[in-house]
Order: sequence, then C-alpha cells, then structure tokens
Amino acid sequence: MNTQQPFSIGNCQISAFENKLFCADKACILQPKFIELLTYLVTCYPNAVSREQLIENVWDGNQYVGEKALTNAIWHLRKSFKELDPDNTYIETLRKTGYRLVQKPTTPEPVNSINNTPLRSGYIYAAVLAIVILLGSYWGYSALFENAKQPLAQSQQAARLYDYIETITTSPGRELFPAISNDSHFLAYSWRRPGHKANLYLRDLHLPEQAAIALTDTPFIEGRAVFSPDLTFIYYYRRISGQGCEVIQQNVASGNTTILGQCGSKASTDIDINAVGTQLVYISEDDENNSLTQLNLVDLTSSPYTVTQIPCISACQYTDESVVFSPDATQLVVSRNLPTGFEELFLIDIKTGNAKQLTTGFIDMRGVDWHPSKAQLVFSGVKKGKRQGYFYNLKTQQMINARIDGLSYPEFASDGSLYFHQWNIDSALMRLEVNNAVASSPFPVLSSHFSTRFPDYNKARNKLAFVSNESGSMELWTANKDGTSRKQLTNLNANIYHPVWSPDGDYIAFVASHPSGHALYLYDFNKQTSQLLPTGFRDHGKPSWAADSKSVLVSDDQHVYRFDLNGNKLEQAIDSPTLYAYENQQGALIFANQATNQLWIKDPDSQTEQPLVSEINLSNHNSWYFFEGDTLAQSRIYYFNVKQGDYRLSYYDFSNQDHHDVIRLPERAFSRSSGLTYITSANWLVYSSYKSPQIDIKRINHQYLP
Repeated sequence: MNTQQPFSIGNCQISAFENKLFCADKACILQPKFIELLTYLVTCYPNAVSREQLIENVWDGNQYVGEKALTNAIWHLRKSFKELDPDNTYIETLRKTGYRLVQKPTTPEPVNSINNTPLRSGYIYAAVLAIVILLGSYWGYSALFENAKQPLAQSQQAARLYDYIETITTSPGRELFPAISNDSHFLAYSWRRPGHKANLYLRDLHLPEQAAIALTDTPFIEGRAVFSPDLTFIYYYRRISGQGCEVIQQNVASGNTTILGQCGSKASTDIDINAVGTQLVYISEDDENNSLTQLNLVDLTSSPYTVTQIPCISACQYTDESVVFSPDATQLVVSRNLPTGFEELFLIDIKTGNAKQLTTGFIDMRGVDWHPSKAQLVFSGVKKGKRQGYFYNLKTQQMINARIDGLSYPEFASDGSLYFHQWNIDSALMRLEVNNAVASSPFPVLSSHFSTRFPDYNKARNKLAFVSNESGSMELWTANKDGTSRKQLTNLNANIYHPVWSPDGDYIAFVASHPSGHALYLYDFNKQTSQLLPTGFRDHGKPSWAADSKSVLVSDDQHVYRFDLNGNKLEQAIDSPTLYAYENQQGALIFANQATNQLWIKDPDSQTEQPLVSEINLSNHNSWYFFEGDTLAQSRIYYFNVKQGDYRLSYYDFSNQDHHDVIRLPERAFSRSSGLTYITSANWLVYSSYKSPQIDIKRINHQYLP
C-alpha cells in the first residue's frame, strides 16, 4: 500500500505527511521516526518484523542508536494509541521474534479514472496536495497581512503558526540552541548525541541533505552560540565538570579558540553579539556573591579585549538567565529570576543599568530574542505547567501566545524567520515494578493530556499526592496508587512543588510560588484547607517531616531548619550546608553533602555528622527517596543516576553496601527534579517521566509570523 497517502489502522487514521494520528475526535502529533516505523509495520502486515529488520530499514542499520530508539518509538506508539483508543491493541510484541501490527491497515478506495496506474495516482495525489497547501498558504497569508487593523484572534493566529512549523534537524538525541548566521546560510547548534557530551555543529541551510559538520569535539559541554556578522568567528560558552564555565571565541575556518571570560560553574549563562559585531554580552556569577549574576560587556574592537560590567541600580537580588541586544545596541532584554520564584523579562539601559519589568506571571523562561527590524520580542515562557512561545510588542506592550508547546530558545533570522528547539515539558507519572525476577518496563500511572509530577505516596492513607495542571494551574491533587479517584485539594492559582505527606497522613507540606512570593504551605486533611507557614525565607527547598509528624524540615537554599506546625522556628537541624534532609524513625537525619557526592547522617544522640554513603551519583540533591526498613541494614536509597546521557534509576543497598541499577532508560526519559516515591505494598517505584524526550530544531517562515 502507498503509505504516503492517509491510511487507517483499526479505528484510527494516520497522515504520514502531517505526522498525525487521528482516532474519533482526538488527534496527536508523532515524531517523523515514529511514523516511519509505523508505516514500515504497515507495509509488512500481517507478518512479524524482527528488531534487526526494523533497525536496518528505519535507522539505516545503526545498531547503537537503533536499539534504544526502537524501544522508545514502540513505547510512544503504544502510548499514543492507548490514549486515543484505549479499548484496542495495535502493536504486539512477539517473544524472540519482534513486533507485529495487530489491526488491519486500509487505504481509501482510489478514484476511477482512465489509466489510473499507481504511479499516476501518486502524481495526482501529490499535485492535489500541493495545490491545497499552496491555496491554504495563500489564504492564510492574505488573512494575516491584508488587514493589519483587524488582527486575528489569538487562537486563530496560533492555529496557523502551528501549521507552518518546519522541522530542520531530526538526529537522535537533543539538538538545542539554534544560532543563525546573518545571511541565513548557516545554522549552528548544540547536539547532545545519546551517550556523548554536547558539541557544536554547523549545518548548511542551503544544502539540507548534507550532514552537519562538527565545530567542536571536546570533553566540554558547549552551547548557546552566536556568529560574528562576517562569519569569521563563532562565540559560545563551554562547561566542564569541576572546571567552571568559559566564554569562547572560535575562528570558524581554523578552529583556534580564545577565552574571553569566566561565566561561572553554578549560575545559568547566555551570550549575544550586537548587530555590527563590536560588542558581546554574557552572564557570569557575581564577583562578590556567586549565588547572584552580573552582565558583562566585551569590547571586540579593543586589543586585548576589555570587559566591563553593566551596573545594577536597585533590587539586585536576582539571577539573569537569558540576554539579547536591541538592534541599536543601546538596550538589553534579560530574563531575570526574582526572589518570588518567578522569572520575568526586563528592559535594561546599557549605560545606566536602569531596568524596567516587562512581563508578570511566568514561573520560568527559556530564551528571548529581539526582532532585527521592529520593536518585537519573542520568548519562551512557562505558565501553569506549559512551556510555550510568546510575542511581545515593545510599543503597545501587547503579548500574543503562539500556542506552540515546547517552543524554547527562539532566535530570529535576519529576514524575521523564527528558529527554535522544541522540547515539550509535559510529564506523566510512571511506575516501575522492582524486586521482580523478571525485569519490567515502565507503565503509566497517570498519563493524560495534562502534566503530572512530584509524586509522593502515603501508606496510612494508601494515596498518591502529586501536582497537576488539569485545572489550569499547577495545583495539589491526590489519587489512588493506580491513578484512579483523582481529587484536587488546592485552588491557589499558583505553581506548586514538592508535596510531601506527613507520616500519619494528616498533612501534606508543599512549596508554592506566586507573584507575591515563595512560600511553604500545609494542607490539613482534618480542616480540608491549606495554611501558610510563615518561615520568613525567600526560597524554600523540598520539605520533609519529623517521624512523629509534629514538625517540618525545610531549607532556605543554604541550611535545613525545623519548624513546628504553626511556623515557629525550632532550630537549625543540620550544621552542614544542604538542601534537603530525611528524618528516620530513630530521629537520625540523612542528607546530601553539597560539596561531595555523598550522603551523610546526623546521629540523634551524639549530634555528630558523618558520611553514610561514601560515593553516590545524585543527579539532584533532593530527588532521592529513603526506603526505610526495620533497621538501617534493611533500608535502601533510590535515586536518579545520570552520567553523560546515561539515564538510570538506581538504589543503594545498605545490607551489602553497594549500588544496583533498577533500569536504564532513554535520555531525558525522567525528570531529575520532579521527585520519586516507593509504594511498598506493590513494589512500585513511581517517578515523573517526560512524554517527549526527543528535541529537534524547528522553523517558522517570517511571512506567517505576527
């Protein structure tokens, strides 16, 4: 059958051209590789297809990439069919054989005509499709631009933008931070291949069929590049574990590099170059307080290059994350993390440092750029658990939501076309059975059209607590351990993080960010209300509970303190700096030492702090779970274990004092910062999983943009 035409499988229809799957009145977008795999299974129906055959034909025989990518693709296809048509099975696994399509594929009956050969049908279909697309583009273009005084409704405009997305890169892994040369000829980007560190690559946009060229091949992690206007140099930052961050100038032709400055090992960084190529701006850690940042200007016309700092006039307790020059290089726009826990855009005068806030209500941002010829910004912002693109008019102060999920680190080309990488941050709760003789695969506990994260299980109530944006904002919910009987507990219209049950099940402690501040709350099941705990902290880490449920432990981003249930500070619980601590039944405090990859314990009697686990690769210092047995020897530490693209769920066994892997997963298959929990009765490890770990670079032509 001709799989370039729309075809049906069971109750669903597939449009390979659009990469869409339709079932009844529901639809979803699939990655091109998933569609390619599905169409290959269709062409082989009703026969089974071996893994080797699929890797050979879909991944060009690349066993290293294909082995993991095939498993990931089958999982996503099954998940998509299950969400859209839960009553039927579409792909079955044949033990020691491979995979087979279960439902019979069909295509629409061809229209009867003279000399209606398959080849002629293909040409007719392609011609008709081309005409439809051409007319649709013409009508869309006319509607957008013929009458500027009557702008489209946001939903109409957004629907059209989504339709005009082009995929530029499709390699396995993460392709990030697009940078476009001034003549729109070349694209530079950071590519994190599975199992490798990120390096910079160069792609000729005039010859898209040619492979990308590696600009770097180092042990560093490179990212966020910009070209000089004459294409002589490319500027970027690079990091390496334990050696900080450097801002680099690299000659494109020779590969020779020059270090322009230090950008710090902890804070986020970004760089930009002005339109004429005379100045570079980059973000570094503040010289006096490395938990804050400063903006640095490099004079590229001086020899040697000189670096000056843009002054901060007031309210300097912030960290900048993204930065871009105005076209005339007199101003900057930065995304700034505020003490409230929100991240907003600010317009900054380069000479004076005066700053004006432009946006409100964004919990996070991922990149900003300024249009080359008009007073318009594009940025990536997170609201209510969704990362989307926004356009901001600096003259009218009006903002348009592009309604493109996952739009990240946007960059305008010189003609106004928009490039970005698309990473959909929607997440689901997954469970993994442990302690089984036969290894299991992850299975959804809660997977819907909404994001769910931060699971925490309570034995006393036999319930899961989690955070979901199902109601429109990230609120606190509970459900049975299998995901049924969901119930919304809060309506704070805030962004909630890290819910943790009290051992007796009477309370859930959680952190919430809203424009007025960053706060610690308790949900009281007896009163069925949430109450604020007035800690006086600007920031709060993940909370935990005393074994008797009578006090809460939480950090101020430096040390862990103990509070009673009225918000009275009782003591500093641990002398060492740490972000999170767990108190066991004996009153001992287990915590991660921030200076080393170790877990420590504070003895309740002697009050001494000493190493408990001498070496543990914690990818996040508060996303580990202490499974408490009757004794310490019967206890375990479950944790996220990540090394250079190798993603594993692992545990430390106190009985034999060694580490074991539970499962190895595709890169970015779980969120390292969104917690995990363990359900003893079912032997389930529950964690937050990203729905779309693959990240590609996309483009929208300037003629379709607002």
